[in-house]
Amino acid sequence: MKQNGLGLYKHHKMKNKYLIQTGIIITILILFISCISAFGIGSAYYKENPLKLSAGETKDVKFNLQNMAGSEGIIAKASISQGAEIMGLIDPQETYSIPLGGSLDVMASVSIPTNAKSGDTYPVKITFTTVTESDSGVFGFGGSVGREFDVIVIPTTEESARLAAQKNIPWNYIIIGLIALIILITYIIWKKRDSKKN
Repeated sequence: MKQNGLGLYKHHKMKNKYLIQTGIIITILILFISCISAFGIGSAYYKENPLKLSAGETKDVKFNLQNMAGSEGIIAKASISQGAEIMGLIDPQETYSIPLGGSLDVMASVSIPTNAKSGDTYPVKITFTTVTESDSGVFGFGGSVGREFDVIVIPTTEESARLAAQKNIPWNYIIIGLIALIILITYIIWKKRDSKKN
């Protein structure tokens, strides 16, 4: 009887321990998922839709930070983790504040070097990391979201026109050659007829 009672006690103790561990894991997962879904970033450019610019060209790119879930506003810190040689923040701030249920546009400028060649590819990545500020002013870092895409160098308008003209050059020579041949044949036929008359 005592052994049955002891076995039942151990069984309930193990079951309670298992339930507590499961509860902790589920709570951590819920907190983790809510942190992920609370903070997002949108942009017109991404891996499958690269930005295309010519050498020497500059374009402003908008990144839209969104805080559509969660329970409070978010403070984020921006960093360009790849491609800093061609992309920089316009009016950079120490931190960006995104209110709960709101969004904020952060602008960056992308400039292609004048010596870049058509077909060159520059990968860029911007990361926004959530931060918390303590009373002493020290920042603690949390989750982060990022956006990465390629910047592909395309020919300038002048280069495109020159390439198109180069492709058309053989046809121009063929047409000129055919016209010259027709004129020559016509001249020979006319000369033969003229000599027969005399």
